Amino acid sequence: MRRAILFLVILVSGLIFAQIGQLQPIKPSIPFTPLLTTMIKESQLIGPYGSAWKIYWDGWEGTLVLFKGGKGYIEVSGTRYDLEYVILKNPQDNINGMTGPGYTGKNTNLGHRIVFMVDFARTPTNKSDDQRFDGYVFTQTIEVYGSKKAMAGITWWDGIPFGFYATYWSDVPG
Repeated sequence: MRRAILFLVILVSGLIFAQIGQLQPIKPSIPFTPLLTTMIKESQLIGPYGSAWKIYWDGWEGTLVLFKGGKGYIEVSGTRYDLEYVILKNPQDNINGMTGPGYTGKNTNLGHRIVFMVDFARTPTNKSDDQRFDGYVFTQTIEVYGSKKAMAGITWWDGIPFGFYATYWSDVPG
């Protein structure tokens, strides 16, 4: 009986996960229909004066604050690092020599891309050493909730890519 169960488990596992020697996840048959058909507005991301987010990247945790006008900061363990950002961009837009992560050649006008450059080295006159975070705001939550909820993307340190995500925390008071 145990051998039969073991054989069945191995057989089912093999059928589900193994495909040409690679592990493949089971893909749910959920149809994707984008709810968002127009460009995201700045007020949906930043609010009247700015917005605060909890941000996580490669084991680090901090607070991301974006003020109106393209400036902000990340605070980590009580230390603030200035940043500059651009929002309402598309995957195909070239920002400082790079298109968006995952850009496959299909252009969009969703405007859900965000890029921010953090001055962890504290060298405000040297932009070349700033750490780039390049990602996308979740479009489904914008349409459903009418405001920001989360973003995700990649960042690089020493030329190596790492993931990041941030969740909306609050608007900055005026």
